[in-house]
Amino acid sequence: MSRTTWLIVAFFIVLAAVLIFSSGQDRPLETTTRTDLPWLITTHDDGSSTVLDIHLGHTDLKGAVDKFGSPEGIALFAQGEKPGALEVYFGKVSFGPLTAKVVVNLAASDDEKIAMLERAVSRQGASGSDARFTLSEEDQQKAISRIVEAITYIPSYGGLEADFFRERLGEPAAWKLEDEERVLWFYPDRGVSLLLDADGKEVFQYDQPRNFVLPEGTETGKE
Repeated sequence: MSRTTWLIVAFFIVLAAVLIFSSGQDRPLETTTRTDLPWLITTHDDGSSTVLDIHLGHTDLKGAVDKFGSPEGIALFAQGEKPGALEVYFGKVSFGPLTAKVVVNLAASDDEKIAMLERAVSRQGASGSDARFTLSEEDQQKAISRIVEAITYIPSYGGLEADFFRERLGEPAAWKLEDEERVLWFYPDRGVSLLLDADGKEVFQYDQPRNFVLPEGTETGKE
């Protein structure tokens, strides 16, 4: 190869290196450690917790929307005249390589919920059973400032071995056998319940540790 050819090759190698280096200056490093994986829970002195980058008991719905994107809907549940959970549904949410459906529960007093039921624009469900109410436009707009008090995380993947979660969360403090295929693990000190389903998808439920109550029928010790 002639000297001229070598000089041309060297020039283009240097040029390519400069372009590659400069094109990456405005891009964040992809190796940044994530803080929103479902098994990463931070507890706080006031008995609250942070999960999926949401500080339960402190972050409002606007903060959740900033994190998860636009919600698919909001509804209030009730059984008869007794109001239940006020829930906001998010579609497919990405957490790095993971995707999941997310449901957040918003804080509201029983009196506030009863007033919402009276203003609701539609209802689904038979009388005497759990019913789902669509909120009025006014109540939906006001919900943006309500505090997130609990989260349900349903991953798109399923069928992972129990040891996968045991390695990340540790041994549960208590557990409850739902049926032959499903078992619930409980971590009260972090406010976490984990449903393991041999034939379906796992479900994480996050509550504030100060509000966490073990259901009846739980057992302690190694599952």
